[in-house]
Amino acid sequence: MTLSLTPQRSLSPCCRLMKNAAGLEFIRIEHPRARALLSLLGGQLLQYRPAGRPELLWLSGQAVLDGSKPIRGGIPLCWPWFGKASDQGPQHGTARLGHWQLEQVEEDEHGVTLALLFRDGALQLRQRLRLGSTLTVEATTTNLGVEAARVQLALHSYFAVPRVADCRIEGLGPDYRDSLKDCHVSGDDRCRFTPPFDRIYTAPRSDTLLHAGDRVIRLEHKAHDSLVLWNPGPALPADMTDAAGFVCVESARLRGPLLLPGQSTSLALHCRFEPLESELVSAAG
Repeated sequence: MTLSLTPQRSLSPCCRLMKNAAGLEFIRIEHPRARALLSLLGGQLLQYRPAGRPELLWLSGQAVLDGSKPIRGGIPLCWPWFGKASDQGPQHGTARLGHWQLEQVEEDEHGVTLALLFRDGALQLRQRLRLGSTLTVEATTTNLGVEAARVQLALHSYFAVPRVADCRIEGLGPDYRDSLKDCHVSGDDRCRFTPPFDRIYTAPRSDTLLHAGDRVIRLEHKAHDSLVLWNPGPALPADMTDAAGFVCVESARLRGPLLLPGQSTSLALHCRFEPLESELVSAAG
């Protein structure tokens, strides 16, 4: 998806603040190691393409970009709760619809680092992204209040694939909750699947391999207690016309203890494209 954006000002040699017609702000990154686009609505990475590789993330061509609803695609942050709220709050929390503060931009020959901040009441969420030949996203929640709080967090990553039905994933975990069939399943953590699917893996691995046609993506999860696997199949949301081009593999903390006043908790994801067999043969020759 190509966005129509107007340059505002330079943030660093490789980073520029942009706006769309609705007034939403974005950061465009053009570095020799990677190109990327981030929305300050939701603090959401929308596009990331390391040099010489395909686009890592999927962004819906029907994504709503006026601030009225979360942006469909990229890496939304579901926080401070995952799923439906008990008090009529928005689905998957407030961070996806909040306007984030850009705290810091750093760059060197290896890539660009962005630090962003969002606050909801006494809870603070700080996100740090490192964009170079690989991608690292780290999100840290801090309880600034005087009472303990229940906090959930998921990196709702939409990974671009040629065709989801042809994907194979290793390293999800042996057990999952099937939200569509409302049952618990135990079995092999290597899987092929046909959409729709909505699973929460409750004993997740730390490394996941996504085999998707012409690419293999390695996902390294840190401090997670769940992995969420999702694709809606033919029952599409209004801001999506086709779900064949992505699979969501979401690093998540859904079952952590109460966060006490002054405490912090983090969740991290590291993504990289693995060398293809043809590249290894060429390098060896």
